[in-house]
Amino acid sequence: MMPVLNTILDSVVDTIAPPTPAFENFIYHWEKFMVNYLEWTTDGQFSQTRIEETNVPGHLEIVQQILICEDQNEKTATNLCMEYVLKNDLFNMLAVIAEKEKLIGIRILILKCMTNLISQLKNPVLAHQSFFVTIQRLINLCDSVLYNKQQQDQIHFLYMLCTLLNNQQNVSIMFFSNESIMSRLEEAKASTESSTFNRLNLLDCILTYINTKNTDVYYKCCDCILLLTKFNDENVIDYISNETKLCSTLSEHFRNLFCALPTTLDYNGLETIELNWRDDYNATYSNDVTKFFCWLNFIIEIIRDGQLKISYSLCESLRLLFFNKLFDTPEQISCSYVFLLKKIYRAADHTPLNYTINYWLRSELDNSYYDKQTPIDILIKLSSTTDDTFVFNILNFFIDVLHDSDKEVLDFIILRFINNRNYYERCTSGTWSDEEDEREKKLLSNGNNINTSRTLAPSSIDRIINRLLALIPQNLQSDQLHTFKDHITDVKNMYNDVLDKCTKFDWPSEALNSVKINDFDEGPFLRMIFKKISNIPNQNSSTTLQLKIILIFLSSLPHPYLHEYLLNSTLPLKRNVPSLYMILCQVLKELHKKILTFPNYNEELIQARKRILNSSSIKLLKEKNFEVIVFNNAVILEELCKELVAVLFVKYHHTNMANENI
Repeated sequence: MMPVLNTILDSVVDTIAPPTPAFENFIYHWEKFMVNYLEWTTDGQFSQTRIEETNVPGHLEIVQQILICEDQNEKTATNLCMEYVLKNDLFNMLAVIAEKEKLIGIRILILKCMTNLISQLKNPVLAHQSFFVTIQRLINLCDSVLYNKQQQDQIHFLYMLCTLLNNQQNVSIMFFSNESIMSRLEEAKASTESSTFNRLNLLDCILTYINTKNTDVYYKCCDCILLLTKFNDENVIDYISNETKLCSTLSEHFRNLFCALPTTLDYNGLETIELNWRDDYNATYSNDVTKFFCWLNFIIEIIRDGQLKISYSLCESLRLLFFNKLFDTPEQISCSYVFLLKKIYRAADHTPLNYTINYWLRSELDNSYYDKQTPIDILIKLSSTTDDTFVFNILNFFIDVLHDSDKEVLDFIILRFINNRNYYERCTSGTWSDEEDEREKKLLSNGNNINTSRTLAPSSIDRIINRLLALIPQNLQSDQLHTFKDHITDVKNMYNDVLDKCTKFDWPSEALNSVKINDFDEGPFLRMIFKKISNIPNQNSSTTLQLKIILIFLSSLPHPYLHEYLLNSTLPLKRNVPSLYMILCQVLKELHKKILTFPNYNEELIQARKRILNSSSIKLLKEKNFEVIVFNNAVILEELCKELVAVLFVKYHHTNMANENI
């Protein structure tokens, strides 16, 4: 009861007596604070008394309020109380008391007091030795690993400090650089008792809260990280990138969350799920999948909005600590792994992480099982599995990678294998690529006119189009009109988008003969695509639909060699060189034979067309009925041929229009 009685008596005295000058009042309450504290902590003993049972909080509260009122009083020319505090190192004295914590709860009391001061003072002099050393001591005390029970107040202090430093970035490096911290602490030893410091920098201290079980603390931790990674000070940016644990901690936490995911995912809803870490994370109720996607969203926000140097450092750390370990052993690679890789790739779009993943995809791995193979090579090999869901996720991933249109990735996957034109049979004549057309192409190429291309606008375009349209037998056509014109608008829009992405690439305008004559190798990716096309009569229609998407995109690329090889069925090819046209011809013949064995096949084709027009790849994946799959595949191939014709038509007219505008 004594503390309560003393408080009442102090109030009565304040009411009766005239107001005491602020400075004298400050000295009085500071001395009372120290006297009361020492009364409970005599002889160096740790008291079992809680801070609430003493007068210590009341006096410290008044000290705090006097400092704030003095700072906000515009009539006061000088801040006598603050000058006294800084001159006599009172803040540092508070920090030492907080470190020792001889009175239960005094650490958190002092932490709250300093939080209020740095958040309410108009311009805290953080660079002053007394202020700086105190803040640094408190940062050390806020390590959540050491003091887990006080996380809420500790992270609030750290957040307010980050907010303050955002407005005083000229002094922010002091709370990162170890050299600065050490020199300041050495100066402080002469005036106050100094304990052993771990010299934890501000950001590394904040990172200790990443695994918190408290949602509010988690949010504050993330907000602190975002604030610090946006600082403009070059010294801070360099220090965060090179000296703190930011990149390694975020990457390792990302990998830990990834490894904690179930080996078999329930894909229902995950295909389109987009979680936001601020809205969807709850430490108590979130499952492993939610935690992973929220953390992915948070990392992408840092990479997208943080300083570019920090973003690049984080991306490189993710490559080394996460992506490079994805294919450590073949047992690790599951259908879920590929699905998640696709989700990460999509989330990384338009960020530096996108470039990092593209670089990783074509980089040789260094492990015992997949030594010197690239992730692209591994995924191509894995696509030979009979697991439809696994194939679905791999092809879906490749669709995203291709649509990203990274020049180096496109070259690595496809273009480097066909750039030499070794598929072309030079001895054959009588085609559109005879001597006359060949001379014209060379003239156009030598003129360096990138808008003009005989390859993209061949003189025999009508013949090429008619051959493709004739691939579908009349009794296999689900569309009575059998026209490609319905696809022209969509194909034209897609082609314009592709041109925008590829306009900066130094691709040639013509497919010309190479000096070197070598055996042709279409490369593992096209070989995989051709093999799967050949297997269409026996495979899931979701795979066929994905193959159509891939082929239409590849055909839309304004690359003369790829265009010529895939789309010009009149081109003379070397012996044993696979041809998309001939493969489609064989597949459609086989499907034709199978379909004619079914009664009412015309009606079945019409129903299949309705299904295909209203279905996505993921819906078709669930279909297991063999008869339905056969008819679905026939309709998909019919649409593929018409879309390929639309691509030829759009490319031809686009090139001719460019020629007319020259």
